[in-house]
This record gives sequence, C-alpha cells and structure tokens, in this order.
Amino acid sequence: MKKLLYHVLVYLVGITVLFSVLGYFGRNYWLLDLFSHFKVQYFIVITVGTIILFFKRKKIAYIFIPFIVALLLEISPLYFGSKKNDNLTSSTKIICINLLSSNRKFEDVVRYISEKSPDIIVLQEFTHSWQSMLEPKFQEYQYRYTIPREDNFGMTIYSRINVAVFEELKIGNAGLPSIRADFLLGNTQVSLITTHPFPPIGADNFVSRNVQLSALGKLVAALENEVIVIGDLNTSSFSIHFKQLIADSQLVDSRKGFGLLTTWPTWFSPARITLDHCLVSRGISVNSRVVGDDIGSDHLPIFVEFKVDQD
Repeated sequence: MKKLLYHVLVYLVGITVLFSVLGYFGRNYWLLDLFSHFKVQYFIVITVGTIILFFKRKKIAYIFIPFIVALLLEISPLYFGSKKNDNLTSSTKIICINLLSSNRKFEDVVRYISEKSPDIIVLQEFTHSWQSMLEPKFQEYQYRYTIPREDNFGMTIYSRINVAVFEELKIGNAGLPSIRADFLLGNTQVSLITTHPFPPIGADNFVSRNVQLSALGKLVAALENEVIVIGDLNTSSFSIHFKQLIADSQLVDSRKGFGLLTTWPTWFSPARITLDHCLVSRGISVNSRVVGDDIGSDHLPIFVEFKVDQD
C-alpha cells in the first residue's frame, strides 16, 4: 500500500511540475497562460511532495529540486525590494474594489470604505444600482467621475483630492472604458489610471486583454508625470503579459516587499491568485499595501497608502 501511495505522489508532483512549466508558454495561447497564475500552489505541492519523497525515493526527489528553485525565484521578489519610506509623516490612501455587479452587500462595502476612510476610491463593476446606493453615502468625495454600466465593466473614481482633469479613455481595441484622473500631490502631478480588461477566457478575450495591457504600457511610458495604475487587470503577477506590462510601463508592482496579497476568488482561498493590482511609478513610495475583508464580491478589496517622493 505504501509503495502505491509513493507512486501516486510521484505522479502528482510530476503533473504539478508539468503544469508549472506550461505557464511559461502562454504568450500566444490563452489556455497555457492560465497555468501561469498558480505558481504559489505549484510551489507548495512540489515542495511538500519532494520532502516526503526524500524518505523513500531520494533519487526521484532530487529531480524536482530545480523546479522548486525556479518557482521560488518567481515568488520571492514580491517579498523584497519595496520602496517603503518609513520617514514619511503623511500619506495618501486609496481603495480599489471590484464590487461584482451582482453583489448586493451594499452595507458591507460602505462599512469597509468608511472604516478605511481613503482619500481616493476606485470602484469597478460599477452599476446603476451601486451608484444609487453609494453616492449618497460618500458626499464628501466631491470630485468624481462615474461610468455605470449593467455589464461587468462600469467604473468610477471618487476623490477628496482636487482632481484637475478627469478623462474617459478607450485603451486597446475592446471599446471598454477606462478612467484617467490628474491631480497634484504637493507640487507633483500624478495621473491615476484605472482599467479593467476582459477576462482572458477564450482566444478572442485573451487577445483583447493582451492588446489592452500592451496599449496601457505604451500609454504610461509616454507620460512624464508620476503614474498610478490600479484595478482588476485580469492577469496575475506571474503571467508573461503582466511582466511585459511592467517592462513597457517601467512601473513598480506595489506588492513588492509586502508579499502575494491574493484577491480572487474569495470563495476558494487555496486557489486564490493576484488579479487586482496597484502599479506605481518610481517617484512614488508605498507605505502600506493590504488586502481587505470579504465584502460580498468575488474579489477582495485592496488598500494602498503612498506618497510622492519629494526632492
């Protein structure tokens, strides 16, 4: 019986290794790209399995060590290299929530936002129902731009900070709305961009998401001021296409130094991945980056405190 169990374990770890490798070939194939998102889960399964195999199948266990190292090299940078500045005496607070258009836990959302009291609120999957419920609750956010829709691609920005310019953008070829808000922090101009591509399920949506991420990277690279990109980008930190966005835009993943901070799905935490992002330009320091409680959506909210570095 023990021999059978060890055989099963070898096959389980071997299949997990295969899945972990397939994700590296997801540049042009949507199904392979899906395998890239679960590197933490692969790391846990392969590491635990390899430790067990060392007791009876040492030669086989050694085969799996390079894959553990490769996964560790992917995951560990998120725990190091933050631009956190402990000397900052004040910071700007921003919340981003993918509300889930069908979510009806309005009071939970209001309570969470009120407790955090952010300077800027970014909401996605923002419908007319959400608009009618939330706008009366947050009248102090006098600067706002709303695009309610009855599908999953409405959005809004509420701000206490004086926003000089709001602009609706169409990034990529899908015709989905994005929002840009320009404001001053001290003497520094900051552009906040929120965007929400299609989920990459199926070849057409996969291409559309990738085109949108590519166009976003080029848009950000052309801006001369400080930039924050925030929202559900429908890709994890480990996708080739997310890494290309970081390379094109030269933004920094605000997760760096704070860890994985997975956000989706709320209903099955063992499979949770990093879909909701806040990316910042290099002149911005991130003081805090946390994930909030379950407030009825399939995504957890994200809360970020940041400040523009002053010379």
